Amino acid sequence: MDNQFNFNVENFSINEPQIIIQEKCPFGERIPYGFSPETFEEKKQVKRVAKIIGGALLIMLGISGVIGGFLGIVLGLFGKAGTQLLTDSAFLQVLQIVLSSLMFTVPFILIFRASKYRISSLILFKRPKKKDIIPYTLLGVAFCAFSNITVSLMGDFLSSFGVEYEVNTGENPTGIFGFMLTFIATAIVPPLVEEFACRGFILGALRKFGDGFAVFVSALLFGMMHGNFGQIPFAFLVGLVLGLVTVKTNSIWLAVLIHAVNNAVSVILDYAFVGISVETQNVIYTAYLIISLLLGLVATYLLRGRKRAYTFKKDNVASDKRALYKFFFLSPMIIIFIIICLAESMMFFI
Repeated sequence: MDNQFNFNVENFSINEPQIIIQEKCPFGERIPYGFSPETFEEKKQVKRVAKIIGGALLIMLGISGVIGGFLGIVLGLFGKAGTQLLTDSAFLQVLQIVLSSLMFTVPFILIFRASKYRISSLILFKRPKKKDIIPYTLLGVAFCAFSNITVSLMGDFLSSFGVEYEVNTGENPTGIFGFMLTFIATAIVPPLVEEFACRGFILGALRKFGDGFAVFVSALLFGMMHGNFGQIPFAFLVGLVLGLVTVKTNSIWLAVLIHAVNNAVSVILDYAFVGISVETQNVIYTAYLIISLLLGLVATYLLRGRKRAYTFKKDNVASDKRALYKFFFLSPMIIIFIIICLAESMMFFI
């Protein structure tokens, strides 16, 4: 009977790590079991950055909701005249310009400045090298062109389940003035302010954890903020190439240029397709894809001799990549942002 109370020292030592007192970091803070001082510090940094980015994104959504709701109330006081203004395509384009300018600048500047970041340390405003301009611009434009196909593929995928998912963006204003207004609202303002936020603040704040991590996370958030299942996959893919170009050229300006070219082509095709047959539209779009393919091949040829032209340098982080993604995407701010974006996307099913 007494033998059952004799402990085997070797067996007991197997469980020893479970009762070790938590290690202390150089500053005296307890390190949870399973972490080294380096990985625990990276966890705290990732969660802090996630909190900052998530806060800016939530304020961005708040600005859109508050201004939209306020305008709806004010214009509703004017009865039929106010309702007509809310459906006027030219007015909506002007509203889009104002909203974009505020949403993608003010929250990020305020939150990051309050968090003691210097804008110049995050956003790469310097001019790209001449040798990078042509190949990476052509690569980005070609990639964006073929990423557009995902919008049709997503529609076909949902239709295969009997689900009609259409995002009604309204009609474009007509005439030369209407075209110019739409061009500004689509091909000039969004590329500037969205790249300022996504490939500037977000990508810049995340690069300390590895360029690949920063590009993927910023692209995913860029996709989610579009708020509909038709555009989320497209915007995510575009975000990947824009992030790659930004990292490879150490400049935000080529990402702005690629974004602007892609949106400009979209506006031009929208206006060009008015009043022509579907068959003619298909011919024009096919020609556009062929040209884009050729541009991509030229870009590939120009980049053929460069090492790591499409890949990232080795990350200088101690944590496992999966852990970094977990730390970031399990941040309450990021979770709330994603839930709101998904809820907004679901509204188009109704």
